[in-house]
Amino acid sequence: MLPILVCVGLLFAPARGGDGQKSPPSAEAVERAGTELDEAFRANDVKRIEAALEAAQSVSHASVVRKVARGLDDERPEVVQATLQALRWLEHPDALETLHRTMKEKRVLRTPELVGSALRAIGQHADPRSVAVLARDPFEPMDYVCLRARLFGLGRIRTRESLAALIGILGVTGPGGRDRRVQPQMEDARLALMVLTGLDQGSAPENWERWWRANEKTFELPAEPPLLPKELRVTWDGFWGLPIEYERDRRREDRGKDPERPRKE
Repeated sequence: MLPILVCVGLLFAPARGGDGQKSPPSAEAVERAGTELDEAFRANDVKRIEAALEAAQSVSHASVVRKVARGLDDERPEVVQATLQALRWLEHPDALETLHRTMKEKRVLRTPELVGSALRAIGQHADPRSVAVLARDPFEPMDYVCLRARLFGLGRIRTRESLAALIGILGVTGPGGRDRRVQPQMEDARLALMVLTGLDQGSAPENWERWWRANEKTFELPAEPPLLPKELRVTWDGFWGLPIEYERDRRREDRGKDPERPRKE
């Protein structure tokens, strides 16, 4: 079996210091973001709150995360949605902890759309601590967007635990054990598994399960995600807000040298 070609992962790069670490926000930026959030919530104007939450996404500080989280208590779904979006992009451990707590309490996630946004925000952080959250009750709610967020989120976390959780979801059956509940979205599961393993076992869950039984003890995850075929790359990167066009790959494809497709054994 040939693996998918490996490439360096591409992400939107925030400002970073000379050692490659993200530069902390300035005290002025933290104060400004906090003031804008306070004033917006005090004014109780949806558009103003949404604007303040969007501006706060780039100010990764514990005090900003606390002020952003106030939006989860709002009765208006558009404010909750904007809050989840802010927590998705805030690169701070408190943001992820807030999202985990929100999924556990579920008091603010009153619609499948909000649940899906929370799951997507959790997956964006790609933290191994999120595996249990994403894999718990994977078909609750039974919603296309929610299941895709769970599957793709697990595919973004490069650990054996995440891979095992994905394989476990494949085996979940529906009422009476007559069918696999993941089958309608097996293409999403396949894509997540391809990203994790660099291999393609196709869209039949039993093929992935058979491969895992044979390789569970010895398989080592590639250090980097693979270079996916173009149509799958657009789906994956579009979901996570990554750049769709890779100039190097586009030139290769223009010359008729599309990246090699994975093959089954």
